[in-house]
Amino acid sequence: MSTPVDLILLAGGASRRFGSQKLLASFEGKPLYRYALDAADCGLEDCRVLVVTNLPPLREEAASRGYELVEAPPPDEGIAASMRAGVMAARLEAVLCFLVCDQPHFPATALHDFVAAFLESGRLLGTVSSGDRRGNPAAFRPALREELLSLRGDRGGSQLFRRYEEELFSFQLPAQYLEDYDHPWA
Repeated sequence: MSTPVDLILLAGGASRRFGSQKLLASFEGKPLYRYALDAADCGLEDCRVLVVTNLPPLREEAASRGYELVEAPPPDEGIAASMRAGVMAARLEAVLCFLVCDQPHFPATALHDFVAAFLESGRLLGTVSSGDRRGNPAAFRPALREELLSLRGDRGGSQLFRRYEEELFSFQLPAQYLEDYDHPWA
């Protein structure tokens, strides 16, 4: 029997540093958000995809792919508020895997391999890394659900990484996969 996984795509930010809604901006010929939607189609068994957003084009495309839509809280509440919205919509027994939507170089194969290795590890929580740099996505066992619901601000799940360092699974990937875009690109 497989472990259920709820993959939660976080797309509720205001893009203040970018100057406009970056997820709608074209990156190498397609909207930035589409890379995360494509990565979510990673072939995991018993995986449900939830998309936390209020952006109409993203909502439309996510719905057309059969992904579940979750209303994003106001962006000034920080990433933790979007995480809480995703947790509340997730299945109680599911491993929760969060993916931000501004990492266009993160492929579906890496997402699949990270989640599969995390499940096999038996660890309580996991993250991808490049050297000493931790990044997204991050995964959490159902036992951490209440702690995820108590998070506040813009630090998200990294608060739990320090608390449970001995239970943290780290999956090494190339640095480019973790690259996100907070400022306009050329």
